[in-house]
Amino acid sequence: MKTMVFGWLAGLVLAMLCVAATAAPFVGSRNEPHAVLYLNVNQSAKQIWPVKIWAVDGKLTNRSNQGVLWIKPGVYIFKIKLGTVNLADVPGLERSAVYGQETHELKLSAEAGKAYYIGAKFTASGKWQAQVWKTAEAKY
Repeated sequence: MKTMVFGWLAGLVLAMLCVAATAAPFVGSRNEPHAVLYLNVNQSAKQIWPVKIWAVDGKLTNRSNQGVLWIKPGVYIFKIKLGTVNLADVPGLERSAVYGQETHELKLSAEAGKAYYIGAKFTASGKWQAQVWKTAEAKY
């Protein structure tokens, strides 16, 4: 009886993982049509800083390595957090500004074959906004 219950539960978990995998926006192969997200390009000269994707369409991501991500074409709402930023390097920040790890939303219509460079732009008061600072043809 225990073996039968365990087998049923294992099958259910496997089915749920398959459904979750097909619903995820990320692709695992360059052979699938995809767009490319570049998140950790340091453009401090342009005052644009690295970010991380926290959630996609309200679902938390499980991506720990977020330098470059491949996603299926489509429209997404990303919840973005700051990447590694030395705030002392951000010109003009007020000392009294609050630097929380709040998330910001970014809506993106991703096209296959396109590369999107995403970063955080700070204001003098310490507030930041996620933005696509460059779009280009993806390099394969």
